[in-house]
Amino acid sequence: MFPNDALAHAISTAHRSFATRTADLALAARLDRSKTPEAGDLCLATVTKVGHHKHIELVSGRRAPLAVGDTLLLVYGNRYATDQFEAVVPQASGPCHLAAAGGIAAQVLSRHTATRPPTDIVPAGILCDANGVALNLRRWAWPGVASSTSKGVRQHLVLVVGSGMNAGKTTACANLVRTLKSCGLRTAALKLTGTGSGGDLWRYLDAGAFQAMDFGNVGLASTAGMDLRELEAAVGRLCAAVSPEADIVVGELADGVLQRETRHLLQSASLRERAGSLIFAAGDPLSGAAGVQLLGEWGLEVAAVSGLMCASPLAVREFRAFMSTPVIFAEEEDPHSIAARILAPAQVLIARRQAS
Repeated sequence: MFPNDALAHAISTAHRSFATRTADLALAARLDRSKTPEAGDLCLATVTKVGHHKHIELVSGRRAPLAVGDTLLLVYGNRYATDQFEAVVPQASGPCHLAAAGGIAAQVLSRHTATRPPTDIVPAGILCDANGVALNLRRWAWPGVASSTSKGVRQHLVLVVGSGMNAGKTTACANLVRTLKSCGLRTAALKLTGTGSGGDLWRYLDAGAFQAMDFGNVGLASTAGMDLRELEAAVGRLCAAVSPEADIVVGELADGVLQRETRHLLQSASLRERAGSLIFAAGDPLSGAAGVQLLGEWGLEVAAVSGLMCASPLAVREFRAFMSTPVIFAEEEDPHSIAARILAPAQVLIARRQAS
């Protein structure tokens, strides 16, 4: 166990990962090697072998290169990434892996064949306060009390889902944010599920979102493997924390519609009540058609298709030959036309704004 001064020095000199950004490290008083890790627990770990992840994403957003012997400040969590790793919180303290560049410590169970073996780490212990209670991200969760009900109406939520990982969901969200901003709307953007990382949040902000938040703001390092009722509650708190100054909200669900948590949320009454428009990001024409049809079977109407498919005019023509669902951002389009044709409630907001 570190003496207090040694622990303070280790924390101050460690690479602090993005996933730990909400934690108050002034509360760290000791390291405990005997505790069984739980999702959200903070730990100090040493790199013993550099693998797939050669960088760690810092709180600032800078990607710091990794070397054997580096000390990292990480969070235990699960990982679900079909193009990278399947990983879970270890059942005991001991050697494990850096499962995500945003700062997730986990035990990797499987990996994509194109992915290198994970970076190996050895945790020195779980950070605890003076009473021996583990420092867990839940301690700094936003309560979600900044409800939009103060405006008398809940903001319209444009929900973006996709066929899978890397289908273009975040790009579609950024394009929506940019489009709505150009229409004069204050847009908030939410990453509702996924694994802790700043990349998507910065994409939202760069596109013009005046507020960007993710599940980390409600005390979660990742959402994979969560109890589904707790996940619904966390998503509800995150939506409630949106500033009342927002005219409209763009929300992104990670991974594909077949993923456990995404599938559940799309079929949950709580999210269905919030969602006003549904955008489907597809990697190719077939996945776009299948996604629209599957969501229709679940009672969900897709307002428009977007995503990686839109990078190819030929792929868009293939899709349009078989499906009547509109495709957005396949070519230059007037922002007001998109808002009027696809996001009708947003057009109402524009009219109200112009009238005022």
